Amino acid sequence: MIFRDFSKKAISLLCACIIPLLFSCSHKSSFVLDIPDFYPSEVLESSSRGVRYFAFTSDQRGAIENFFDANGDASLLIQLTPLKVRTSSLDIQGTLSFGFFYDYHEKSEEVNSLPVVTDHLQKYNGSSFALAFCFEKNKQVPQGFFIKSASKISVDSAQITRAFVGHDFSGDLPLFAFAPNGGVNNGTDDFRGASLAFNSINTREGLMPKITVKFRDTSGSQKLAFGGEVLYIRRNEEPVEIPTAALKTPFSVVTYPDEEQYPWSVLLTASDNNLLTFAHGRKNVLVPIKVDPGLIMKWSRNTWRGNDYELFEWDRFPGVLFFDISTYAVQDDFFRRLAFFVEKAGFRGRLLSDSELNGKHGYNAHDYKADDLARFFEKARIEDFPLNEKELLLKEILAYNGVIQIAESGQVMAGSGAVISISQESPDYLRTTFIAHEGWHGIFFIDEEFRNTVASIYYTIDPQTLAYLRRYFQVTPSLNYDVNDDYLMKNEFMAYMLQRPVTVTASYFVDMAKREHSQQLAKREADYIIETGASGFDGAARLLDEYVSDRWNLNAGRVWLISR
Repeated sequence: MIFRDFSKKAISLLCACIIPLLFSCSHKSSFVLDIPDFYPSEVLESSSRGVRYFAFTSDQRGAIENFFDANGDASLLIQLTPLKVRTSSLDIQGTLSFGFFYDYHEKSEEVNSLPVVTDHLQKYNGSSFALAFCFEKNKQVPQGFFIKSASKISVDSAQITRAFVGHDFSGDLPLFAFAPNGGVNNGTDDFRGASLAFNSINTREGLMPKITVKFRDTSGSQKLAFGGEVLYIRRNEEPVEIPTAALKTPFSVVTYPDEEQYPWSVLLTASDNNLLTFAHGRKNVLVPIKVDPGLIMKWSRNTWRGNDYELFEWDRFPGVLFFDISTYAVQDDFFRRLAFFVEKAGFRGRLLSDSELNGKHGYNAHDYKADDLARFFEKARIEDFPLNEKELLLKEILAYNGVIQIAESGQVMAGSGAVISISQESPDYLRTTFIAHEGWHGIFFIDEEFRNTVASIYYTIDPQTLAYLRRYFQVTPSLNYDVNDDYLMKNEFMAYMLQRPVTVTASYFVDMAKREHSQQLAKREADYIIETGASGFDGAARLLDEYVSDRWNLNAGRVWLISR
């Protein structure tokens, strides 16, 4: 194909992948517009009043339309090198404008009214840089693009890519990308026009985009503000993905309260298409969204892909699934029978009928490992037990995500991973505690080293302190744990030590020991906790906190890297 401008310079259209950081290398990822015979020392003369026009051929416009059909979005990415920056009273910094035109014959009048990307060349000091401009969805492909500048500029290359907005300093060149409404390159990332290129709501046909943040320095924390909503991100070596569906005002200007900690890269891109997939043809079996748990707590139900629940996967711990469920009643349909089968004293290993479950309380939040989930569904298969609709749905979700495996014979076996569940019906303060508590269970289920560390602390804790926790688990009707299950006791001991910050551990257990419930049903053990100021729990919590901080940059009361 031929890419031509109106000063007769030819540019060939090649298939390549020159920004692997942003987009996977495939035949659909990009079309590169290269200039093999065009050297930086050469300058195309302006065709009209300092404006150079580059027109797409009919083949190229067809290729762009096909690219749009295949991907749902597109950007034009160009690489530029300032050759001679002119400064005057009217153009002190060598202003450049970059935009699309739709009718060449009326180009002079059209240019002044079209959205443009504006930049200032002087700051680049003659070095090359890249600009990207999103095409607007549901709008005709433009006739071409224009560059307006009084300064001499080399257009080194051009490329059609997937749409993206933001900045990226991690490659060879600084890159700045803009939404279809254009903007000024002034050091901010402006997402206000991103809804012109991406979905602004989640539907069965399309998803809201995601934001990927990458840090040059992986120590410390970073604050990002989206329309006034501030996120605190604890850095790590891997890029951090933030689905815009988790934010209150995703399409806004991104600001950086700590300006000296400007992120290496902040890019708004399309969400993965596979998140629109529904397993086994079932309309409610969602592919999980990989996310930091800190974003789940205040994730609005209005942006859920389903009606009864949204499904997530912990981005740092593959296979650990988070269910956020609309109500306690729906959550009971998913998990109550499981709770009695796995953990409740006097009921473990039994599949209770619906009539037996009637009036019984499961939990307000849940956690289950792959082995127990497989045992539950295998027993139901062997006994031909009638599971309810939500339990059958859960089985499909677990099989789809590899937490359980189903043989051709129908036999259910353990896979890898775990399941965690919370409900929108819980108040915010409880959701925070539940995600921390259940999150630690999820890590415990999948990490042997963590289990061994917990065991070493569990066996050295003051026996009288541990006796209170065991008694509390036994006599509290809403818990009713089987205290003879050593694995369960270690798991719950760990979660209670780490569900709140260490600064409140002692006061939390002293208060719990003073409550009427403890004084009536576990007075001797509770009084010991009061007398010692819960020092045994405090010490255990501090040891565990130090371990998880060193290993995962997590802390007691916090299993997330993103807070708000």
